Amino acid sequence: MNSLNKAGKKDSLDELISTVKKTENIPTLPKVLLKISEEMNGDNYSIKSIGELMSHDVSLSARILRIVNSPFYGFPQRIYSINHAIVLLGANVLKSIIISTSAFTLMKETMEGLWEHSLFCAFTAKQIAVALNARNKINGANKNTGNIDSDIAFSSGLLHDIGKIIIATTFKENFKKITDIAINDKRPLVDIEYEMLNVSHDQLGYMLIKEWNLPASVYLPIKYHHNVHLADDYKTEAAVLNLADFLTQALGIGYSGSPHIEKINGETLKILGIDIGFIKSVIEEIYSFKDELYIFD
Repeated sequence: MNSLNKAGKKDSLDELISTVKKTENIPTLPKVLLKISEEMNGDNYSIKSIGELMSHDVSLSARILRIVNSPFYGFPQRIYSINHAIVLLGANVLKSIIISTSAFTLMKETMEGLWEHSLFCAFTAKQIAVALNARNKINGANKNTGNIDSDIAFSSGLLHDIGKIIIATTFKENFKKITDIAINDKRPLVDIEYEMLNVSHDQLGYMLIKEWNLPASVYLPIKYHHNVHLADDYKTEAAVLNLADFLTQALGIGYSGSPHIEKINGETLKILGIDIGFIKSVIEEIYSFKDELYIFD
């Protein structure tokens, strides 16, 4: 299944469901994630048992510790224990990092710069959430934002472009055409994807992450990060992700596959209740982190 014709578009929903179900190996979900997910789905999961599962994958454990000890998280003391790291990161961030780690090599092979874009977007989304929460604590909660889970924002940012891997792997012929058109016409990748496939990477990413049983607070922002105005639930989180994606592209960190940088989304600014001063302060916080993207290498 390397291309979709017009007739095939009529059955696109069945096609997409079939595609998502075939993506257990795109990227491959490691056995450790399946076991950890089963453990976490229980009412009284044990940090110790999860730590023991993690210990069977030395590379994965090392990357978890790199994340938790990175400047992005900024914990005052170095974390040496994987169990301590699990407690600090939480279940959803842990799952997101494991998924991303399994996708790491494939992301590198699929599109040069995609991994760096995704990782920086994750930390930018987290920083935006932290800054919004701090503002709300001082000035009173914005009627739209309330309190935002910064770790959930991180998870959405880390996984927001994983749908591009599905397109690159499942629709190989189209993927090359899509990226060529994006470069030549200087148009958003997401628009060309939809024109050619009747679906875009944000929708495919949403379906994949939902299939992997992460919460709606992670997969709905992914679904709407290019169309914030369409979101009903988790609209604030979608706006945070949209802004993080925009800033990551505008700063030239990594490569998302789209050379075209759209104007900042006015709906996002309205939802978050922010101005250019807020955005400048976020940029000042995150820009130095560009030199820390080696942590997964």
